[in-house]
Amino acid sequence: MKLVQFLPLVIEDYEDDIQHFPKHSHNYYEIVYIFNGTGVHILNEKRLYYEPRDVYLISPTDHHVFEPATITHFTILKFSLNYITLHPAFNGDLKVVDQIKHLMHNLWIKENKIQITPPYDQIIERTFTNMVDASNVTQQINSVWLYHQFLSIMNILRTNIYHSLGRQPLSGNIDNLLDYIHEHIYQPKMLHIRNIASRFHISESYFSNYFRKTYGHSYRDYIQRYKLNLIESRLMTSNVNMKKIAEEFGFHDVSHFYQYYKTMRNDSPINFRKKSLLNQTQKD
Repeated sequence: MKLVQFLPLVIEDYEDDIQHFPKHSHNYYEIVYIFNGTGVHILNEKRLYYEPRDVYLISPTDHHVFEPATITHFTILKFSLNYITLHPAFNGDLKVVDQIKHLMHNLWIKENKIQITPPYDQIIERTFTNMVDASNVTQQINSVWLYHQFLSIMNILRTNIYHSLGRQPLSGNIDNLLDYIHEHIYQPKMLHIRNIASRFHISESYFSNYFRKTYGHSYRDYIQRYKLNLIESRLMTSNVNMKKIAEEFGFHDVSHFYQYYKTMRNDSPINFRKKSLLNQTQKD
């Protein structure tokens, strides 16, 4: 199931104790703030127990579902990158866009609790509340005030994420490294270590250690898991046949694709698609 949004920014605020949607993906980014309530958030097969003041980042390459255990108050910012770059208040600094893309796509960020430390925990909660209140009154996505509140949230998240994970904010060059991987994920030869190390002026012999130290995952693991997320999103949201998917992601043939998926998930891509469709039907 794929949700589609055409507006550059949508702010949703609601309470519920049931799933709104089965496992799904979307063509936009989401920042989800939990004001109160408990339950489980399943993101790309990773189960995380949520509680008040948790924050979750979801990108278009992800598939996820919230399973509330108690009544949960969600505030969700749904946005596209066009909201940032096409807004009248945008100052032309593309580094801001790179930083946001890095946060929203980085796997080791998604697989850890985002802990907002004092006093920023109260600041970010008030900021979400203020954005909801303002959107109920004005409904103007071009509001300069809303725009700067949004950037304030992104800045708080960026600072606290690296603090909680024991890392310093990454440089623009490293953000670009992830962008390069995401851009060329369909071209395996472009992601050979000798090619990407040369592209970013890093010693080929040191590159693997450098990547693990910087991102907390091995280079090979990051690529495999990112590719797998894209493949499963494609399986869930389209009727594209297996041969086409195998070609799209650079596999030699369908057999190679099946072998890869079996190794990663101990299952077949067809079974994954069938189970996803069945779950969606049961929820409808």
